[in-house]
Amino acid sequence: MTVAATVYVRTLQKAAELLGGRAKLCRHLRVPAAELDKWLQGSAKPPLAVFLRAVDVVVDEVPAPGGSDPGEPPAAQDCSGAGSTSAGFY
Repeated sequence: MTVAATVYVRTLQKAAELLGGRAKLCRHLRVPAAELDKWLQGSAKPPLAVFLRAVDVVVDEVPAPGGSDPGEPPAAQDCSGAGSTSAGFY
């Protein structure tokens, strides 16, 4: 299985898990179970639009890093190197 196939399979598996199973994923994606089975086995790639709907399921369920609101900009970080003994760049 190629890396690309692995990404498709893992994404579809995670989406199925989040939705409550393969049958619910089929309904959500509006695809026949036989097609989904091929994609989950890595023997075929889903159409891009279908794959992106599965990605949306996963992204909507995964918390943002650090537990922050995804609409909020990331917190500022001190990159000054204070306390460092190495020469700084200007």
